Amino acid sequence: MIQFETTRLIMRNFSIDDVNDFYEYMSLECTAQYESFEPFTYDECIASVTRRCERDNVFAVVLKESGKMIGDINFSIEEYDTYELGYDFNPTYCKKGYATEACKAVIDYIFKERSGRRIYAECDDDNFPSIRLLERIGFRREGYFIEDVTFKKDGAGNPIYVNSYSYAMLKREWTSDK
Repeated sequence: MIQFETTRLIMRNFSIDDVNDFYEYMSLECTAQYESFEPFTYDECIASVTRRCERDNVFAVVLKESGKMIGDINFSIEEYDTYELGYDFNPTYCKKGYATEACKAVIDYIFKERSGRRIYAECDDDNFPSIRLLERIGFRREGYFIEDVTFKKDGAGNPIYVNSYSYAMLKREWTSDK
């Protein structure tokens, strides 16, 4: 079991008890807006949380004060000690600094405990909250990709392509006081 803490948060492995909190934000259109999935049904949340319980690269983000799970952060390991970072947060808890605090803790964990060398994240060019978060925690914009990917289709079944930014940070650039 992996668990680490910040001043206000606990990042830990998922538990099946997280299903209701997970459903609270994963069932929302605004959560799925910039993702490859549609809003989750309750059954899809049960299946997803069950899978997440078996993984050590995805963390539930929990408020210390109440035990409420307010989001999740995941990473994937790629070649050359490079990691991709991803996250989803309950919009009810946005604009309180929780995503910043949680991401900084996970970045610290990747660089210090997992010997990561580079972390990157990608986001749609109109996902302003994610852009602001990545820049606030010290990621630098490395690329802009036109009609980079498609996750969804329009009413006629045609793919909707999105433009995206790529952000990254090297271990030597990281200071946790950002």
